[in-house]
Amino acid sequence: MSKKLNKMAKLSTSNLKTTRDFENVLDSMANHIDGAGGENTPLVNYMKFVSGDYFGLGISTSNDAAADTGFEMTANTLHESAYDGGGASAITLPDAEVGTLCVYRYTAQADGGQTQTFTAKGSDTFAAGTLNTDVTNLGDASNHSRRVFVSSAVETVATFGGAIVTVGATHNRLSIAMTATNNQTNVGAEVSFYCSSEGKWRIAFLPSELGSGALNATFETSAV
Repeated sequence: MSKKLNKMAKLSTSNLKTTRDFENVLDSMANHIDGAGGENTPLVNYMKFVSGDYFGLGISTSNDAAADTGFEMTANTLHESAYDGGGASAITLPDAEVGTLCVYRYTAQADGGQTQTFTAKGSDTFAAGTLNTDVTNLGDASNHSRRVFVSSAVETVATFGGAIVTVGATHNRLSIAMTATNNQTNVGAEVSFYCSSEGKWRIAFLPSELGSGALNATFETSAV
């Protein structure tokens, strides 16, 4: 008996899954183990998405001109963009494949009055829900509020001084106006996109307040 137990202890999950009684249980366990292994696997990238710890992501730096021209974001990459909002900017997301994370970080004060869009590719769309934005109005330059996420719950009250942004199941474009004087796209603001199911992006926003920190005049999703 002890030899059999010792042999089983050395078996991999693949070996054990050949035993019919254990297959479903081990499938579930193996999915969690596999999902947590490596730098950019689904579970690890989800933790980066919610925490802002981007260890293991690639990094891409672009100037204002590149943002004005528009570009496609790269999967599993932190994009540092010196966009100042003085020109319209059209950014495209990569393919929405499960576990993919891409982050757009503003490295300049984006307050030039133009609108920047983030558009999903092909038939990809955003995960439906509501985004309860946050305004602290502490009067500090580049003050960060909490990171906010689209929730599947249909929230109705803006409990943090901001606004409720409704994201529809068919929406595939996020539009943000680079409002002058008072906005949330100051240096250090981040817009993050994480794919938790095939073809669907979840949105997170980390504001960086300029002036009063009021939410940008346009901050909305739509279907295009």
